[in-house]
Amino acid sequence: MPITVMRPKRFVRSAERVALVALLALFTIKGFLPAWQHLNSDFPNYYLIARLHRAGFPLERVYDWTWLQRQKDHAGIDQGLVSFIPSTLLSALVVSPWCSLPPLAAKHYWLIVNLIFLLGLILLLARLTKLGWERVAIIAFLAFIPLRNNFLFGQMHVLVLLFVTFAAWLFLRRFEFLSGISLAIAAGLKIYPALFLIYFLWKRQWRAAIGLATGLAAASVASLWFFGKDACLVYLWQVLPAGLRGETIDPYSPAWNSWTALLRRLFVSEPELNPSPVAHLPWLYAVLQPFVCGLILVAVLWAIGRQKADSDRTRIEWASFVFFLLFLSSQPGSYHFVVMILPAALLTDYLIAREQRHWAAIVLVLYVLICLPVIRFPGVAPAGWSNLLFFSRLAFMTIFAGVTVWLLFAGSKEPLKQQFSMRNSAFAFAALIALVAFGFISNEKHLRGQFQNYNHRVTNIPGNLFAGQPAQTLSSLLFTDMTSSGYALRQQNSTDSTHHPDGDWFHATSSENSDFIWAENATGGSSRVVRLSNDSSGLRSVEEFELTNAEEPVVSGDGQLLAFLRPVKGRNSLWEWKVPTAGAMEEAALEIAAEEYDVREATFLPDHQLIFSARKNGRFRLYIASLSGQIRGLGWPDCSARYPAVSPDGKWLAFACEHGTGSQIHVTDLQGQQDSQLTDGDCNSISPVWTADSKSIVYATDCGRGLGLTALAQITVSH
Repeated sequence: MPITVMRPKRFVRSAERVALVALLALFTIKGFLPAWQHLNSDFPNYYLIARLHRAGFPLERVYDWTWLQRQKDHAGIDQGLVSFIPSTLLSALVVSPWCSLPPLAAKHYWLIVNLIFLLGLILLLARLTKLGWERVAIIAFLAFIPLRNNFLFGQMHVLVLLFVTFAAWLFLRRFEFLSGISLAIAAGLKIYPALFLIYFLWKRQWRAAIGLATGLAAASVASLWFFGKDACLVYLWQVLPAGLRGETIDPYSPAWNSWTALLRRLFVSEPELNPSPVAHLPWLYAVLQPFVCGLILVAVLWAIGRQKADSDRTRIEWASFVFFLLFLSSQPGSYHFVVMILPAALLTDYLIAREQRHWAAIVLVLYVLICLPVIRFPGVAPAGWSNLLFFSRLAFMTIFAGVTVWLLFAGSKEPLKQQFSMRNSAFAFAALIALVAFGFISNEKHLRGQFQNYNHRVTNIPGNLFAGQPAQTLSSLLFTDMTSSGYALRQQNSTDSTHHPDGDWFHATSSENSDFIWAENATGGSSRVVRLSNDSSGLRSVEEFELTNAEEPVVSGDGQLLAFLRPVKGRNSLWEWKVPTAGAMEEAALEIAAEEYDVREATFLPDHQLIFSARKNGRFRLYIASLSGQIRGLGWPDCSARYPAVSPDGKWLAFACEHGTGSQIHVTDLQGQQDSQLTDGDCNSISPVWTADSKSIVYATDCGRGLGLTALAQITVSH
C-alpha cells in the first residue's frame, strides 16, 4: 500500500492552524476567562473617572492618589489601589457608556468590545499585508502576555493599535489628512501616537501633519469641554511632563525595561526605591539619557530618509516608527507591547515577499522574546551593575532596533554611499548634538535641588511608594502609608502598617496634650472621622466618638475642637465640632465655610480661629474664619497656597506655595511679613506639620520620586 506524503505547503498550513487553535485556547484560558471573572487593576481607574464625570464631579483632583482612592471607596469598588496617572482624561470616556453598571458588569461589556477591536485589527492587518488572516492572527496571539494583560487589566491598547493601524491603511490609500485624524484619536487615549507628527514633518507629508495637528487641537478642545480648564492644566503641566520623563509610579522599577529606567537605576540614588546604584551621578544621567534617546531618534529618521516611498517602503517605515516610539518610551508596561503586533506583521510580510525568510524568522523570534516576561535571575538583586541583568526585554528590543535600522538602510532606493554622505552624516551629528544639549539642560534644570532632602528623611521603608499626610503625636510621628491592598496608618520607626478593617485610612491628627488620634476612614458610601486610642497594643477605634460624612480631620491644640470637611459632589465645605467631654451633651457640628469655597486643608490658631485653604476662581488662597463666623482672605501670600499649618507656639504659619509646576514649603509669621522658602526643586513638597518645639517641620516630598508618591523629610526652621 503506497504511503501518502503530505505536501510541504499543506503541512505548513495544517501546522499553522494547529498553532492558531493552541494560541486561541491559551489566550481564552489564561487571559479572557480570568479577565471576565475579576476586576484586576486598571479598568477600575477608567471606570471610576467616567463615573465621577457623569455624576458632575470636578475632575482636577483625579491625579491625586489619596483623593481618588477615597472616591473608589465611596463608590464601593472592590479594588486595592487605584490611580489615574499618567492616563489622559479622554481615555475615561471610552468606558463611559457602561459606568452606570456595576464595575464587573461594565468590564464584561468592555471585554466583549475589545474582542471586536481585536478581530477588526486582525482583518485590517490582513488587508495591509499578503499574509492572510490566519497568519496575522498567529502573529497577534504570539504577543500572548501583552494581549492577556491588556484584557486582564481592562486596558485599551488594542483600541489604540486599531486606530494606528487604520491610520496606516488610510495613509497608504492617500487619505493622508484622515490618517492624521485617526492618529489624533489614538493620541487622545494614549499620547504616544501624537509623536507621528515628527515622522510626517520629516517626510514632508504636510496633509497628514495638518490632519494630525487638527485632530490634536480637536482633542484638546474636547478635553476642555468635557473636563474643564483646571483638570486639563493639571494634566498638561504636571502629569504629561512626568510621563515623558518616566516619573509616574516608581521611576526606578526594572519592570519598565526602558533606557530611562536603566540609566536611573545605574546613576540616580533614592533612599527607598533605589538605594544601591552604581553611583549617585545625576549629571551623568542628565547627559546619557538624552544621548541614548537622541541617538535612537536620529538613527531611525536617518534610516527612514526623506525621499518619497512606494507602498512597500511606507509599510516598513510605519512599522519601524511605531516600534521606535515604544523603544523610546520611558515606562512601557507589559500591555503596551500589544503595539508590537503591527511592526511584527508588516516586517514579516515585507521579508517573506522578498524571499528573506531567515530574516523574517529572526524578526518573529525577537518579537516573541520582547513580548515574553522579563527574565529573572534567582539570587541576584537589582543593585549596582547587576541591574543590567534585569533588563532582558530592553536587550531584545535593542537587537530588534538594530535589525529594523539595517532593513531600512538596505531597502532604500538610495545607495549606501549616498545615504552616508558627508552632508547626511554632518546633519545627523548636528541633530544629535542639539538633542543632547537640549535634553541635558532640561534634565539638569529638572533634577537641580531634588536630592537635598535625602539626608533629612524621617522614614526609610525599602520599596515603599508612598508615605504622606504626617501628624505629630505626643509619642511619635504618624503618617499615611500605601500598602498593596490600600492605605493604612503607620507610626515612625514601626515595621508594619497599622491596618484597620473596612476601607482606607487617611489624615491622622492629634492634639498637643493627648495620645488620642483622630483619622478618616473611607468606606462604601462616604467617609467617617473616628477617634483612635494609641497604646502599647497599637491604634484602636473608640467607636463612641465618630462623625459620619466627614473627611480630613484636624484637631485644635487643646483638643477641644475638631474641624473637618464634608464633600458636595467633589467640592468641600468646612465644619467645626466641639469634642464632648465626660458627662457633657454632644453638640451638633457647625458649618464654617460652604462648598462654594471648595476648602482643601485647615489648621487651628491657639484662640480657636481657623486658617484654611480654598479654591476660588481657579487659584488657592488662604482664609481665616473668626470666632464669630466671619471669613476673610488673608491677602497673603501672593502665590497659590495650600496646606496651612500653625506652629504649636502660635507664632508661625507653614504652607505650600506653588512655584511653576511644583509646590514648595514656606514659613511666615502670622502677619505675613517674614516669608521664607524652605524647600526647592522642580517637584512637590507639601503637607507640613510642626514638631512640638516649633523649631522643625516634617513634610511630604516627591522629589526624586514619582509624581505625588511622597516620602517624609524634616527641615529645621530658622526664625
